[in-house]
Amino acid sequence: MVMMVAASLCGATTATEFALFAENRKAALSRLIDYDSAPSHDTFSRLLRLMDRQAFERAFAVFAACFAQAVAETDGEVVALDGKALRRAYEKGQAASPPLTVSAFATATRLCLAASSPGLGENEVEAALKVVD
Repeated sequence: MVMMVAASLCGATTATEFALFAENRKAALSRLIDYDSAPSHDTFSRLLRLMDRQAFERAFAVFAACFAQAVAETDGEVVALDGKALRRAYEKGQAASPPLTVSAFATATRLCLAASSPGLGENEVEAALKVVD
């Protein structure tokens, strides 16, 4: 379920997309869930067919309400993560600038708290996890 919710938040809408997300984002998801290999699209499809939709709706509504309450209790002190990709830059500029930067931004104070660029072989998820750490 955690994999499907995470994939949905990133735009996945089908069992095949959930499986691809779980496979491609194993490094990040392994921080939440311990798994050796990603479930297949058949597994996600079977789970969706067998799940009690009304029970899931109630559970997700409780989760969403608790999440909204936790955000409200921050007094507006929300930290947003934002990724920026350097595109169509001059070749000289590319040598001095990272092609991708992820930053943590305090929305109430409009202050950048931290920033990171992915290392060799890493992607924006790993850069975001570095910022959060």
